[in-house]
Amino acid sequence: MATLNDTITALERLPALPATSMQLISMLAGGGRDADLREVEKIVSHDEAVAASVLRRANSAAFGMRGRVAGLSDAVRRLGTRELCRIALETQTTGLLANAGRSYGLRRGSLSQSALGGAIAADSLVQTHGAGKSVDREIAFVAALLRDIGKLAIDMVAGPDALEKISAAADTRPFLEYEREAFGADHATLGAMLCERWGLPEPIVHAVRGHHAPPSNPVEPLTDIVHTADCVARWAGLGVGCDGLMYPFDAGARDRLGTTRADLEALVADILAATAPEEGNGLHSTGSPSGASLRNTA
Repeated sequence: MATLNDTITALERLPALPATSMQLISMLAGGGRDADLREVEKIVSHDEAVAASVLRRANSAAFGMRGRVAGLSDAVRRLGTRELCRIALETQTTGLLANAGRSYGLRRGSLSQSALGGAIAADSLVQTHGAGKSVDREIAFVAALLRDIGKLAIDMVAGPDALEKISAAADTRPFLEYEREAFGADHATLGAMLCERWGLPEPIVHAVRGHHAPPSNPVEPLTDIVHTADCVARWAGLGVGCDGLMYPFDAGARDRLGTTRADLEALVADILAATAPEEGNGLHSTGSPSGASLRNTA
């Protein structure tokens, strides 16, 4: 097994978040209000994968607009800055995570699909259960999208079957404890360290660190949202590897948000539909696994 120094060294070897992603996060943190449409279009036009995603989204039936667009400029204007920032950040993040999760037994693209599913769930939770909690909708989206980024570091230090052996011997303790024993730190802590290294806003760092164990004193509403979104993504079967469902749903977060079993089951269905494979859609090409049953949610 790796030492903490080995794991931190692996963390330092990971690629930086693209500069354009940092720009997009800043734009989203302002709700897209301070974004210059021409600046966003420039970012989009210089990234082939992002440009393809923008055109696909602008022409999708789900977007609810009549008439197809053929050019990028028209697509940019149809979608608007906020949606463009989200699409570009989704594409870049899912690209970064495309091969991640191998040590967890995940197939290519599974962690990317889970990242997107969690981000969609967090966005919905802010709208339905975030009233009066001062949770920024866009920050929640980004934090949920990046919540498992620490698994990149675990991939670099874990042997080919290290986590499989850990999961086979697991008892009733949270899986994070096994990660800490094996690698000196768990993937949530490593993800927070990586977000700090990238210079991301502090609320995102806190939410990534606590997304499996949201604090109760003081309460962090954003972390409650991201924690619940992560649980919903796993109940939907997204990103479930050898660690399975060994991350309990925090009762305090459930009570503070006021979510019900019916709320969560509806959200599971929503993100399965949103992340289902589409013809020619590179982001969702991994297929949609069957949903897992909800446990201890009521």
